[in-house]
Amino acid sequence: MSFLPFVAASLAVLLTPGPTNTILAASGAAMGLRNALHLPLAEALGYAVAVSLFLALQDQVRDVPAALAVMKAVAAAWLLVSAVRLWSQPVVPGIDARQGAFWRVLATTMLNPKAMLVGTIVIPSLMAESPAGGVAGFVLLSTLAGIGWTALGAALPVSLRQYSYRAAALIVGSFSVAAAISAIHA
Repeated sequence: MSFLPFVAASLAVLLTPGPTNTILAASGAAMGLRNALHLPLAEALGYAVAVSLFLALQDQVRDVPAALAVMKAVAAAWLLVSAVRLWSQPVVPGIDARQGAFWRVLATTMLNPKAMLVGTIVIPSLMAESPAGGVAGFVLLSTLAGIGWTALGAALPVSLRQYSYRAAALIVGSFSVAAAISAIHA
């Protein structure tokens, strides 16, 4: 078991900007930290489900090159839908929008290629003797990183917060394009 390398690899994955982190930061900016603090739990739940699934299916996924292309295509479609919704999202959302944000973060995290990376490479390589401990550790670290991304968004100057969802829509849209291109070339 390589606990410290596992923590370092997990933090590198979790602190790298991506679609989930972008949505967390934008939500923190738009809703404020207190109203968006439930979103890192959606991220943790999404990673718990997706990483566990990829861990269980790692041998089958590794042997089917089309699996990665299909996952990227589905992720690209979801990210495009999410970007369109973010573009028209009100900056001071009501309770319905907050619940919608929870489901958006959950789905985006479950479709995040980072989950496949962690479930098929990081945990099997660095936590092979304790895969359940690897999933639990990654979920805990994802919660902490998610709180950090949400707090980062909440710390943006008030003058920039009104643009948070539209900026996030552009960023998430670019991740959609990148995932689509990657799916075509896979």
